[in-house]
Amino acid sequence: MKLSDKATAHILVKANSEWDNCEFAIIHLSEEWKTEQAKRLALVKPLEGNHYFCSMNYYDTAVDFYRTGENDNPNIEELLNGNEWIFVELDEQEQETFTVPENRLDCYRLVLRANGTGYYTAYGKHTSEEFWTEEFLLTQLIA
Repeated sequence: MKLSDKATAHILVKANSEWDNCEFAIIHLSEEWKTEQAKRLALVKPLEGNHYFCSMNYYDTAVDFYRTGENDNPNIEELLNGNEWIFVELDEQEQETFTVPENRLDCYRLVLRANGTGYYTAYGKHTSEEFWTEEFLLTQLIA
């Protein structure tokens, strides 16, 4: 995994779980994904400033959750260097080498707020354990 100063097809974002080990997620930014997010943001934008509106949820599987493997590899804190997310370049098949959480995940959702921020959630299929990413600014990713 290589860090990039330019927009790439993937971002590395900090992720968490209350009980399971989960330190990061990879979000796949295809052109279709960007187009869909632009449409979704257009729907929630008129609600900005409405103090009664919380968020809008969409089923969306463009994210994969991972935990660090042996010897804390990859070192997420070092890669993120104080950021919540960064653009990364992945080698072919590299994602298959990452360590997955113990839970098998299901019910992936993208939570959008009217201010253009969002985050992903997923749940353990048989445990209902919640997994979530840190927030990211979608307008920055779809530009």
